[in-house]
Amino acid sequence: MRFIPLCFVLSTSLLLSACAVSSWSQQPGRQLTTAFWYWQGSSVDPTWSSQPVDAVFVQVGNIRSDRPGGGTERWFAYGDLPKDLPPARDYWLVYRFDGTGVPDVQVAPIIGEEISQLQATAQDRNLHVIGVQLDIDSPTGSLVQYARFLHEVRTKLPSGLRISITALLDWFRSGTSVDGVINEVDEFVPQFYDLSDPTGYGRKAAITAQVDAVRWGPVFNRFGKPFRIGISTFGRARAVPVAANSGTAKYARISLFGDVGLMDIATNSAFEIETSRDPANELVLTFRAKHETRIDYNRFGPGDAIQFILATPESVRSAVDNVRRMHGNLIGVAFFRWPATEDTLAMQPEEVLAAAGNTPQHPKPARVEVVNGHCAAVQCGDIYLMGADPFFPKETHYEIRSSANFEYFLPEHNMPVRILSPSQLDLSLPAYCGRGRLYLGRAITATRSEFTVERQ
Repeated sequence: MRFIPLCFVLSTSLLLSACAVSSWSQQPGRQLTTAFWYWQGSSVDPTWSSQPVDAVFVQVGNIRSDRPGGGTERWFAYGDLPKDLPPARDYWLVYRFDGTGVPDVQVAPIIGEEISQLQATAQDRNLHVIGVQLDIDSPTGSLVQYARFLHEVRTKLPSGLRISITALLDWFRSGTSVDGVINEVDEFVPQFYDLSDPTGYGRKAAITAQVDAVRWGPVFNRFGKPFRIGISTFGRARAVPVAANSGTAKYARISLFGDVGLMDIATNSAFEIETSRDPANELVLTFRAKHETRIDYNRFGPGDAIQFILATPESVRSAVDNVRRMHGNLIGVAFFRWPATEDTLAMQPEEVLAAAGNTPQHPKPARVEVVNGHCAAVQCGDIYLMGADPFFPKETHYEIRSSANFEYFLPEHNMPVRILSPSQLDLSLPAYCGRGRLYLGRAITATRSEFTVERQ
């Protein structure tokens, strides 16, 4: 799983047999299951009330190694089951390896012991754990070693648990040892995102790879193993090239430090916005500096730009529609990822499910959520706006009313919200900034207050 992208380019054509094509094309379709990856940093919205999803792949831990004093390499696997999880029919426990290559087999019994403990914890919480997933971006040239590692892990897992892996598309080109890897697992999840441009500074503005069912369906079905397709629903920011007079391109003169949010840029008058769509129908927002400016530690010169790439209902719908055409051993889709509470770049789960055709597409109206601030002498609460139109192309005004007068209101940094009256707030939301759960600020009132919101 490459939340920070890793690079590989598919440049070798796939050799497909006529027999594989024939058996794939004649397989009837089936109802797809829907899964989410629940990654470190993900969180469940308190207002989430939809039916349980089919499966959640929960990142419970990591695999790592060290060499104390430069001596013998030691391997570790550690993890914990998050306190709050989305409701699901089935859960998979995921271990991630961020290093290069493949972990040593000496860590396999440690993984087995950890999984046994986590499975007991899950049973106490009435969570139906059906398997373990390993998220290891093995180099294509190390697939034989990876197959041996998977074989050893399988022997150490508690009885009855299935084993799944995430899979890079480069593994499936002609001449690799991917067959041995797939032979060791019960299901696999090819990931159709982050296929190139590891630095984020390249020319291509895309996270999602287009799903070509005619090309990939026979490739995945030939193994005779269940598979899901991994689809991107997250977004990211990146610096982009600046055109040079020579007709070539030079890279932006900026490095991004810390978290530079969409709201930080969209509310800054030093930038002008350009919008486009990439081939996968993701929304690309390019903010280019008109003159010298600075945001925290980030310096921008004239022409420097920062770009936000955002998944959209259209990008998800197109990907899912194409996945359905793979048929055969296809069992579903897995979306990366379930967002964090205040994530303004990832699609919200209800958006994803609606785009995938799992729920009716009736967006909820904008609403206010208040989280108790637990102040001693006064009533205080953190105010969040939810359900704003994420892709509205113009500035939008929201009027937020409180049933009690404000003693104080402390707006969030760079949030364009102001007090219009003792009980009324005005939010001027920039174009394309309505995604997620937007923290507006802290309200202090003498008595408990109820809030309403109206779009102007």
